[in-house]
Amino acid sequence: MEFLRFGSSIPGGYWGCCAVCIIQNFKYDPSEKASIQLVSGDGGNPMLGKDSQQQFAGPTYEDVFKTRLRIGTFSNGDMPNHVFLAVLTESQIRGGVGKKWLSILKREGFEFIRTTDNSVYTGDKVESKFETKRSSHKNYVFGLFRNIGQGLVTDPFTPPTEWTDLEDPYNGDMSPENAFAVQRKLWDTLGKPTFYTESELTEKGVPVTYAGQRLPGAAPETKTARDARLKAEEAAEKVAKTSSAVPW
Repeated sequence: MEFLRFGSSIPGGYWGCCAVCIIQNFKYDPSEKASIQLVSGDGGNPMLGKDSQQQFAGPTYEDVFKTRLRIGTFSNGDMPNHVFLAVLTESQIRGGVGKKWLSILKREGFEFIRTTDNSVYTGDKVESKFETKRSSHKNYVFGLFRNIGQGLVTDPFTPPTEWTDLEDPYNGDMSPENAFAVQRKLWDTLGKPTFYTESELTEKGVPVTYAGQRLPGAAPETKTARDARLKAEEAAEKVAKTSSAVPW
């Protein structure tokens, strides 16, 4: 069970907002044994409890889930004003495990937001007209918008006037047909993107920024896996040092 904040330490920089957590990994049974180390915000420093020992959430996936709903991912303190977003696929909620998670989401106050498809699976073809055919890869988006702490928002449903004063491309009509027509028009207006080489950016005086990379050990892993990895890395390092040694 993985919770990631908008604003977490994504490799390469700090992005987004710490007011929202994305929940991932609903493929395990909520009652299955699981744990996750609690760390401080983006620094990654372990949260310590009694006898200065590291703290973990557990001992099941559901317990990890409920712990995160209480404290988020910033520390081990309460977060009564916070947002959580979750996505379950159609195939997940049709299975036994997914149905269990769906029940937990509803029980904990999550709202259904919208259904969407996923171009990773359905490809880059754009439909020429709106059709009521069934999506082949439905994704259901849910959210918990908790608003019970100090500084709570008394009217969370009214957008800022800075937003409502702007021209609405949908003209207030969010029917599926009209939404399709508007989004298709906006898509066509976007046009194909232009990609640049490093040298072309340099010629234009644009700073070249490389994407972050996932490094070994950066992702959550079990103690067994981590110990095995560190042991293997240590052994490989010893072999490398031995093989590179110059005999006298």
